[in-house]
Amino acid sequence: MEIFLFRREQQEGPYKLEQIQEMLSSKELTLADQAWHEGLDNWVSLSDLIAFPSMPSATVEGGVISNTIETKVEQLDSALNRFCGDEQDPIAVAKLVTKAKDLLTSGEQIEYIAIQKKPIFNIAPDGILLTNKRLMIICPKLMGMSFQDYIWRDIVDIHMSEQILTATITCKVAGGIPLKIESIPKKQARKIYAIAQEKEERVREERRARNMEEKRAAAGGITIASPSHQPSTVIPQAKDPMAVLGKLKSMLDSGLILPEEYEAKKSEILGRM
Repeated sequence: MEIFLFRREQQEGPYKLEQIQEMLSSKELTLADQAWHEGLDNWVSLSDLIAFPSMPSATVEGGVISNTIETKVEQLDSALNRFCGDEQDPIAVAKLVTKAKDLLTSGEQIEYIAIQKKPIFNIAPDGILLTNKRLMIICPKLMGMSFQDYIWRDIVDIHMSEQILTATITCKVAGGIPLKIESIPKKQARKIYAIAQEKEERVREERRARNMEEKRAAAGGITIASPSHQPSTVIPQAKDPMAVLGKLKSMLDSGLILPEEYEAKKSEILGRM
């Protein structure tokens, strides 16, 4: 197991477990020092990592440390593993998850994380974080991070182009403003593209359904059952069946109802004649 430390405002490591034990015994490390290993979703103190906050470092036995760390790895692996399946840097993912958690709204969940792989300088890569509500671009800065976020209904015309080593995602956001995200590993870019396409299709369908309901409400005169057999807005029907059929045909021609809805209602009316 490789363990990273964060001391004196910089990252150190990786260290083997035996090295951590020796540094604790020699008091080069204290239980308050920050540590991370694969499977954790945040930096934690060594006291939290080994679950013995009150025990002096000199008395901690190597076997106890090993067993406790292994137990915690088993418990926490799932927290980050689902975001690191496409060769994402686990440390970069852990940092993004830690920061993003404070920005999530009620009911919002992280669905995917991609990490840029810039060809020359990649010490602090940008991250692309997808939730069920929005797309976020997180850019590390000298004193922190900057965030750009776009809700899915404001994102359209999503495209992906692949280069030799990486890929680029382009789209348009609210107002037709172009958005371009470069240097994404191909496997991660394909996943972003697939998720974004699914979100765009869902938004398009919701918009189509909403427009149709508005047109139906404006037209009035006929009740149409939805595909799930749940009735839409109930509007008094005309008494003359032929007049009703004529109005149905007019609504079909105007795109206010679907063909299957027209046929179902037509059969119902004809069955009563």
